[in-house]
Amino acid sequence: MFSQVVAARGRTTIVCTLIVTAAVACTDTTAPSTTTTATQVADADCRTVASLSPGQVITGLGATSLCIAGGTSGGEFALVPFNTSLDGSAGTSFTVQANGVSATAVASLIPNKGTFNVLAGASRASTTLSSLALTHALDAKLRASEARDLTPRIAGARAWMRSRQRTTSGSVPGLSLSVVPSTAQVGQLATLNANTESACASPDLRTGRIAAVGNKAIVVADVSNPASGYTDADYASIASTFDNLVDPTDTKAFGSPTDIDGNGHVVLFFTRAVNELTPAASTSYVAGFFYARDLFPSTQTPGFDACPGSNGGEMFYLMVPDPTGIVNGNKFAKDDVTRIVISTLGHEYQHLINASRRMYVNTDATDFETTWLDEGLSHIAEELLFYAASGLTPRENIDATTLRSSSAYVDAFNNDAISNFSRLESYLGAPLSNSPFADNDDLATRGATWSFLRYAADHTGSDDGTSWHQLVNSTTTGIANLQQVFGTGLTALARDWATSAFADDVASTDARYQQPSWNLRSIFGALESTGAYPLATASLGSSPMTLSMDGGSAAYLPFAVSAGQTATVQLSNLPSNVQLTLVRTR
Repeated sequence: MFSQVVAARGRTTIVCTLIVTAAVACTDTTAPSTTTTATQVADADCRTVASLSPGQVITGLGATSLCIAGGTSGGEFALVPFNTSLDGSAGTSFTVQANGVSATAVASLIPNKGTFNVLAGASRASTTLSSLALTHALDAKLRASEARDLTPRIAGARAWMRSRQRTTSGSVPGLSLSVVPSTAQVGQLATLNANTESACASPDLRTGRIAAVGNKAIVVADVSNPASGYTDADYASIASTFDNLVDPTDTKAFGSPTDIDGNGHVVLFFTRAVNELTPAASTSYVAGFFYARDLFPSTQTPGFDACPGSNGGEMFYLMVPDPTGIVNGNKFAKDDVTRIVISTLGHEYQHLINASRRMYVNTDATDFETTWLDEGLSHIAEELLFYAASGLTPRENIDATTLRSSSAYVDAFNNDAISNFSRLESYLGAPLSNSPFADNDDLATRGATWSFLRYAADHTGSDDGTSWHQLVNSTTTGIANLQQVFGTGLTALARDWATSAFADDVASTDARYQQPSWNLRSIFGALESTGAYPLATASLGSSPMTLSMDGGSAAYLPFAVSAGQTATVQLSNLPSNVQLTLVRTR
């Protein structure tokens, strides 16, 4: 039996391990900052106990018995077990029970999930946020198709890119569809493949008319789009927004895309083919997509397996207004589509930049980015659009009061940032079975990955933009990419992020347990109809409770200890890859 007493002095921690039948040995270790005595005790008698001060955190505990004192006035705590395996499929379980604890008295620590609304404020009424689940499902399907069908073609595409020579007519060898030229003029027609079921076969050819030409964007409108939709003036406005907001925001963060078609632009194809992907009477919808097949040559050359379905250029596919519901009976008003489209462009542009640079710029890369990290970076792109549109910046601990102080802030949040919080809500509602590193495309994974990336960038460098550029321009993928950018302490970083999901703005903890860019409890308090923070917790008690945790996931176990009392927490079958963090909140 042994106990460990942690006594803090300034910024130095003295860790003393007591062997019950022997003497005390102490060593110095560096800690972030604590000001009072704290104790982890492994002997059941709890003979050596001291109190944690509010905001104090002890991390990396691996003991099977903890003793926590309530002190002279009682206190509230949370035990946060974290599965340190960063393989999202590596699950584990253990049992926990406690004596001498009671439920927390502070209502803000008890979840009471309600309807998730848009942010009400200076310019918008409170309404339910529409679901983008179908967009995410399509993204997942396309990313899987790229990995399966297109990755084997990357080496040949690079060889084609190195060897090709532009003809004097301006056409590009290896591209067979009517590629939008650098001399594009409003009114010209182009034939484009809109098939999402196959990367390279069975093209779904749509005729598009060039409706606007900007400095960076060429807008093509499907000639069969529903009437009463966008005018050429509307398309010109969207092209201008891409030129002046989306392009500079994404290229500054991630780098410039390639230009395989030589037109110096990105094509925005507004087509009813996207609307057709939303079934009748659906509560969700598809807003748009990027498909890496368009970065491959479409005609066969010696030694290269072509992709005949490729449109041979950097482009996106986007939904169109349909005020009367001509396509599948789904009505989409012009203003709503415009709001959706700008955020979608920011999201999909990251995918385009990431894929094109991995193919033709960072050529030591062997495949496309892992889906969960690629999607997380695209959700960062949405957040960056919010900052660019609002004028606010990361690391300001933005709360609902700040957002509601300006109609521009409210609109920017509802247009570009709110979907990240909706996805994060999915993670917070089930943290035991979800992780930022899960090998899936679930909404909860997306929300957790976005939140972790934001936290990691905020805590590891002076300029988070450097992190985004390094991640997108890496030649590794997934966890290896994160370790290359954020360092070998990735596991501790993930553990502390998981702790911050509970501790953020609850108590004055060390900075590493806070989320510098967003006040989570304030934001969710404004978005949830109940005003509650939606983190799922489980209250400790005397009955054994078995916790099953996926790799990279966490559990949140709040409890209170009365004044003058000492609580004991027993953990059975605790795996070596589960670390415990103890937080005193009040």
